[in-house]
Amino acid sequence: MTRVSVCMATYNGAPYLREQLDSILNQLHPEDELIVSDDHSTDDTRSIIASYEDARIRLFTNPGKRGHVQNFAYAMEHATGEFIALTDQDDIWVENRLARMLDQLRSMPKYSLVVGDVTVFDSSGVLAIQTALGPCPRSRFVQISGIFLGRFRYFGSAFLFRMDLTRYILPIPDYIEAHDIWIAMNACLHGKIVHLEETTLMRRLHENNLSPLRHRSLWKVFRSRVCYLTGLLQSSFR
Repeated sequence: MTRVSVCMATYNGAPYLREQLDSILNQLHPEDELIVSDDHSTDDTRSIIASYEDARIRLFTNPGKRGHVQNFAYAMEHATGEFIALTDQDDIWVENRLARMLDQLRSMPKYSLVVGDVTVFDSSGVLAIQTALGPCPRSRFVQISGIFLGRFRYFGSAFLFRMDLTRYILPIPDYIEAHDIWIAMNACLHGKIVHLEETTLMRRLHENNLSPLRHRSLWKVFRSRVCYLTGLLQSSFR
């Protein structure tokens, strides 16, 4: 059985893709896989991936343009590993990040997901923000309310979770706007989340980031949270 499935969603990611691929592939074992779901890129993204000629890479192209959330879902649908890691196309994995996260999750069998700290840097290489999650709350209510209210900055690209969790995650409803919040809420509701209190990811900040760089209106935040609650209620009965 595949040990780890790394799921990457790509779309016109050529400028930073090689650096990210190298940081991931250097940490994978022969029995791991890197699943890339491409959302019909019009640049050199797919040719860069193909140039690696690495048997661990499985490249898929979406049947139609789906957007980043469903692009990640499509990648996860093809995962065969015991554990799943998510990755964006433009970040950098910290050295030994995967081994440390695997050790953490394997040592805590009752936990479904481990999430690490993230350091953000801009396109010139200057550090911008360092997020430290701190200790994980012991109360499930405190944790899921913290996710709901945005108190925990959980980035999907800093996740490692058990394959079993996908029974609740997939399919991701079309109205869900952020896969990382969706996954974190399901992990908290149907399992447990643990924080790895060290930097696991260098997140690149640039003009084409999909994550919003500015705060949204309270109405938009409230509307999106109602969608998450609706989806969670539906997934609980699957």
